[in-house]
Amino acid sequence: NTSFFWDNDYVDTLLKGSLAYEDAVEIRSSVTYATKILNGIIAPVVRKARGEGDDSDDDSGFRFPWQPKPEKESSNEILDGLEDAVRGAFVICLSRSFAAPISADIEKTEERLEPMLDLLQHSNNPNIKHGNALSGKIEVTASVDIKSGDELFNQYLGEEDENMPYHKFFTRFGFVPGVVEPLADLIADRSTIFFPQRASV
Repeated sequence: NTSFFWDNDYVDTLLKGSLAYEDAVEIRSSVTYATKILNGIIAPVVRKARGEGDDSDDDSGFRFPWQPKPEKESSNEILDGLEDAVRGAFVICLSRSFAAPISADIEKTEERLEPMLDLLQHSNNPNIKHGNALSGKIEVTASVDIKSGDELFNQYLGEEDENMPYHKFFTRFGFVPGVVEPLADLIADRSTIFFPQRASV
């Protein structure tokens, strides 16, 4: 139920004025921009493979050697299904990536996809921990005794962890840890998770 898949009017109606609005709009804008760039690169090839578009490479007619070959008009129409595919890729990258050091001697981090960690479900009482090893790999260790056949649980974000505010957690993951009430209801009720409150004087 992430805001990625809401239509623009719904985002404006529900999130405008909330802490999540700017982040949601920025991400959606990035998806639109990425879709346009990717469309310009792959659309001609995909349309040709699909047998769509103008097959006429008609060069008939007289043309002097110094006259340029007429350019074909390129369609700016977005390929069917491309925006959904790009949106899905963004959801995967934002909700499934882990910050890992670029190298042992550089303090900068990069976002990486780690499919093995992605298989683990969230729990507020996880039985594994993960961290960055000096080699640059992500290291997973047991935090309790784990018996053969036990499911492994990860903690996406602790409820007390302030590294990522809840409204940002919502725009990336589509839920807020520890909250079971429907998020649309919380937003409509102007919950403090999403809306800044003014201090009373």
